[in-house]
Amino acid sequence: MIHSLFLINSAGDIFLEKHWKSVVSRSVCDYFFEAQERATEAENVPPVIPTPHHYLLSVYRHKIFFVAVIQTEVPPLFVIEFLHRVVDTFQVCKCGELYKCI
Repeated sequence: MIHSLFLINSAGDIFLEKHWKSVVSRSVCDYFFEAQERATEAENVPPVIPTPHHYLLSVYRHKIFFVAVIQTEVPPLFVIEFLHRVVDTFQVCKCGELYKCI
C-alpha cells in the first residue's frame, strides 16, 4: 500500500524518510514541491497528487507535511487517516512538541 513516507518541514527540507517496500527516490517529492509552489498557503496543497508512476498523499499538521507515496490506486481516505494517526502518535510521544520529538 504505502511504499514510502517523507516528512517535509515548512522550509521544504525532507528531514525524515521511511521506505517499506522499495526505495523511492526523493525526486518524487518534486511533484509535491511544484504543487506547493502553486498553492497560496500551505493548507491549500492538494491532498492527492498524481504523478506518472506514483500517487502522493499528504497531510499538513504542526507546520510539517507528511507525504505518503503509493504506486497503485487505493482509497485515499485510508492513507490520509493513517497519516493523521502517525501525527497523533508523534504528538503523544512528546506531549504536543511534535517537531522537537522528530
